[in-house]
Formats: sequence, C-alpha cells, structure tokens
Amino acid sequence: MLKKFVSSILAVILLAGCSGSKADTADSAQGGSSVSCAEIASDLVKQLDLGEAVTEAKTRIVYGSFFNAREGDENLPVSDAAAYLPADKNSDTVAVFRTSDAEAVTGMLDSYLSSQKALSEMYSPEEVFKISNAIVETSKDGSLVVLVVCNDIETAKTKVSSVLGN
Repeated sequence: MLKKFVSSILAVILLAGCSGSKADTADSAQGGSSVSCAEIASDLVKQLDLGEAVTEAKTRIVYGSFFNAREGDENLPVSDAAAYLPADKNSDTVAVFRTSDAEAVTGMLDSYLSSQKALSEMYSPEEVFKISNAIVETSKDGSLVVLVVCNDIETAKTKVSSVLGN
C-alpha cells in the first residue's frame, strides 16, 4: 500500500515537472510570450543606446498616443503594450505591442507614423527621414509588433529581428 502511494506521488511530481518545462520551451521558441512588452522595450532601448533620447511612457499615454484609445477598449486588439517616447526635440521611439491581430496594429502604427511625419515636416524637418524609415516588424507567430524610430536604422533592424526571433 505504501509503495503504491509513494509511486503515485512520484509519478504526479514527474508529470507536473515535465509539463512545465515543455510550456517554457514553447514560450521561448515563439518569441518569449512570457516576457512582458515593458521588458522587451527596455531591452531594445538599452541595445540601441537611446537612454537619454527617450522616456518611458505610462500605459494610458501609450494607448492614447498610438491608438487614440484607452487601455481595455473592446475594439483594441492589444493585450499588453509598452513604449519609450521622445524625451526632447527628436522623434526617437521604441514601442512593443502584444496583439491578437498584428495586421490591425500595424495599420494603426502606420497612421501614427503618418501623423508624426506631418508634424515633423512643419516643426522638425530634420526628423522626417527617421520617421519615414521607421521599423515596424511583427514576430513570426504574429503575437508581437515592434516599432522603432531612431538614427541607426540598420542596427535597429538587426536588434528588432533578434528580439522577435525572426
């Protein structure tokens, strides 16, 4: 009786341990869905050395700036978001969005970039090139969309692809 009880407990522990590591492996293979958008955005800011050029935006500002919406709006296909917005008279931006509809988010980001470009043409013409060459990239599984506006476009493309696992 004791042997059956001990064997049963060991089997349950082993099965529980195996299923947890399998889920972790799947997460890391799909761009790390367990990693928050804030962590990804922060990592990109560090890798691109934009620390002084951008400041972390509050969640309500992120949703308002990029989507003209509020967090939790039913029509918004974003479940998590983080962004670093320009700190001074530049257009440097890093934003990461977890989504169920990458195409819709990409369209919204294109609209955002168009409006930023129009403003820059009037007030900061030297920033238009950066905005025109902004990086908007989606992860392979379509769950993450990343936006980067910065001077070093080639390095940014490499870093974004690396972060997304593309």
